[in-house]
Amino acid sequence: MAMFFKRLSRATTINSLINAFGGHPKSGYSNYGVPFGAIAAISGGTSYLYYFSSPDLVHLDQIKEAESERVALNPDKWIEFKLQDTARVSHNSQLFRFSFEPTKKLGLDVASCILTRYTPISDPDSNGYFDLLIKVYPEGKMSQHFASLKPGDAVEVKGPIEKLRYTPNMKKHIGMIAGGTGITPMLQVIEAILKNPHDNTKVSLLYANVSLDDILLKQKLDILAATHPNLKIFYTVG
Repeated sequence: MAMFFKRLSRATTINSLINAFGGHPKSGYSNYGVPFGAIAAISGGTSYLYYFSSPDLVHLDQIKEAESERVALNPDKWIEFKLQDTARVSHNSQLFRFSFEPTKKLGLDVASCILTRYTPISDPDSNGYFDLLIKVYPEGKMSQHFASLKPGDAVEVKGPIEKLRYTPNMKKHIGMIAGGTGITPMLQVIEAILKNPHDNTKVSLLYANVSLDDILLKQKLDILAATHPNLKIFYTVG
């Protein structure tokens, strides 16, 4: 420790510490009202952390930077995604596929959504695209905007916005209740469970809709239930 302070005294002058805090040498205090002795102690502590930890911190920063370059989403920045294609799912619902650089993943956690307040139904590990299932309401400003989009049009997206950070086997049995497009976050969790052979979680889903025609992704859900004994689905309408 003594050797560290000797190195610190050679590397840092009191004036540089004062200037860093916006003070003046003759006043005895910085512009922030902190005595010079306190500044030296605070700065010494910071230097101590940096001196002994900087290689690890730099390494962590490099890892985070490398990871951020491999994902398409950014939780702090709006990013444009181009509409690749659309498909009608029911009489009032459409599937929208947006594309991005195919070498990247979306960067979505299970189960989280993106700003525009929709939860993608595509696999979070899919490269180069993500899918949104949207019910188009006559008076819905956002859904009508999506319905007016044509392939090649762009939408700004920010995320992920975490709803639930799912981890394998976090619960023995999960009960789900969903209605309409509320199936999207449920499907995201269901698929994460079913594609993991080491996840033994059981899922029971009660899916409510106005009519049979309003049941979204029924064929897909039925196939998943038929091929995975740990998934049970119950439909209700009316």
